[in-house]
Amino acid sequence: MNLLIVEDDKATIQSYSDNIDSFNKKSNIQISHEIVDTLEKAKESLISPDYDAAIVDLKLSSNTTDLEGLEIVNEIESTLRFPIFVVSGSIGQVDKDESAFFKKRSRDGDFKEVLQEILDIYNTGITKILGKRGVINKYLTTIFWNHLSNSMTSWVSDEERNPTEKEKSLLRYTLLHMQEFIDEDIEEYHPEEFYITEPIKSNIFTGDIVQFKEERFLILTPSCDIVLRADGTRNTDRILFCRIKNLSEVVKNFDLLEKGTSEKNDNRRRLNSYIENKKQNYHFIPKSNIINAGLIDFQDKLTMEETEVNKLVTSSEMTRLATISMPFLKDIISRYSNYYARQGSPDFDTKEIYDSLF
Repeated sequence: MNLLIVEDDKATIQSYSDNIDSFNKKSNIQISHEIVDTLEKAKESLISPDYDAAIVDLKLSSNTTDLEGLEIVNEIESTLRFPIFVVSGSIGQVDKDESAFFKKRSRDGDFKEVLQEILDIYNTGITKILGKRGVINKYLTTIFWNHLSNSMTSWVSDEERNPTEKEKSLLRYTLLHMQEFIDEDIEEYHPEEFYITEPIKSNIFTGDIVQFKEERFLILTPSCDIVLRADGTRNTDRILFCRIKNLSEVVKNFDLLEKGTSEKNDNRRRLNSYIENKKQNYHFIPKSNIINAGLIDFQDKLTMEETEVNKLVTSSEMTRLATISMPFLKDIISRYSNYYARQGSPDFDTKEIYDSLF
């Protein structure tokens, strides 16, 4: 793990180095650290970085009261992709909120705890995926030389599309190829992959989970109808919602499951049937960091005027919580369509049919 340390206090630097050396003697993960003690050196170190995390002091000179370390934080956040830990005696002066990748820790705290927090993030593999030399960059290099190089003439010679349209087309092409690399070795999905949080599209769209009057709904209006055109209109006057029910509303004896049960327990089996989408009119959504688990009820639908929905979203009376990601949304739409496309046979009087046969 490559660690950047931006710190000018010699005693603190020695403490960091001693702790890292001690860690390296006991761990299979080895930490390589680079120490820079001025703002200028820190900026130079970010020109061609290969770091997995950074520890940044806020005041890098005793001759100024400026929080110079914030310049490094801003530089990393605007152009790079690795977590930042601000370790300083001046963290009270930083009004920036913490996140998974930005932490504020007091200089008086235990450095070993900070180091462990950094290692916990590193062990997820996030920087191996999104870092400058990560897996995604390797995929992009392969796509560029092995795939785009074989088909680029199609875009070069295309006289139907303008440069902006060509760029968007190439972006889709690249991402579709990227998905092929990812799907080559499919494993079980993590529940967080089910959602895109927060929604990326600037306007309501198919697959959005919204909250309205303390209830949750999924937008299922087809994307071709709900997409906002250049003139500000849509192909639909009404937006279709399906209610998302809490598990406790639908699953019998759900409250008993909180006490813990074996896999053979009838209540747990009943819950599993919902999780595995064996109930035709329900579709399970998993629990994530900000979304509670629930069941989309294909029977519990409502539509609202498109203009009214826009007003509710603008006034924050209706809140967009997340968007269901592909391919999960495709599966939901398919199950919803199949549920309403079922063709059942009319019922006969069994006795009458029997009598007619014999």
